[in-house]
Amino acid sequence: MVGCRSSGVLTDDALIHKGQCRLVSVHAVLIGASATTVKVFDNTAGSGTELTRLILKPAPDNPAMIEFDMHGVLATNGLYLTVAPNDGAAVSVEFS
Repeated sequence: MVGCRSSGVLTDDALIHKGQCRLVSVHAVLIGASATTVKVFDNTAGSGTELTRLILKPAPDNPAMIEFDMHGVLATNGLYLTVAPNDGAAVSVEFS
């Protein structure tokens, strides 16, 4: 059986993986009171090739949440997560 690894739940910028890997999916839920932008880069820093961008906005009576299937897109340098503002979202990144 083929599986994937997870970053675990993160609320701040983080290096997820160093080196080549495949981005499987990104799961995010808004935990702050204002809109939050989540980005995943093919890099070991918050710059370079942006693989995905999620913008979470507050909704009445329920948290904004999203699951984004990346279909195993190849990242050659690594995976780096940014969350702005920090602590605005809880995010997990799945990769293999």
